[in-house]
Amino acid sequence: METKNELTAEQGFRLINETLASNRRSITKRNGSYFILWGGLLTVVSLAVLYLWKKTDSPIWNLLWFALPVIGYPLAMLLKKNKEKIPMSLISSLLRRTWSTFGIFALTIGLLSALFTPMNISLAIILLFGFTETISGVILKNWPIIIAGFITGIVGSIYAAKFSSDCNQMLIFTVAGFILALTGLYIRIIKK
Repeated sequence: METKNELTAEQGFRLINETLASNRRSITKRNGSYFILWGGLLTVVSLAVLYLWKKTDSPIWNLLWFALPVIGYPLAMLLKKNKEKIPMSLISSLLRRTWSTFGIFALTIGLLSALFTPMNISLAIILLFGFTETISGVILKNWPIIIAGFITGIVGSIYAAKFSSDCNQMLIFTVAGFILALTGLYIRIIKK
């Protein structure tokens, strides 16, 4: 009788692990499209800010960053609408909360920097971005996402600390967007 209960518990744990692994694979494959979308938008917006800032020598073009969610969220909703429905799970909830927290912190840092204390905002935001991407990779148990997050966060932070020109720091976000989009492409190709 005791052996039967242990076997049932073992089978239950195996079923839970298989379900979580299947859920991770589905979410990772789906997130490849979102990584491409947000990485592409980040690249385009950062290049636009960089170009216009250099052309006019005015940081006012940083207001274009607000176009990122205005354009991105409707496009993300279109992507979501055209995809197979994946039920909300612990993993998808953790990912949504992780990226929402990043957005709140990035916005707060931007506002605090603009209102009170001049700081190296690029360093703070790129570090948060890399951290968030790395945590997403850990949640999904996906090494390419983890590595891309580390590269973005650590190398981006070093670059931001070394080069103080605000205008040149836009390149950090261009590269981060490019890395995010490449990670998405890699996921889409490998997970087919």
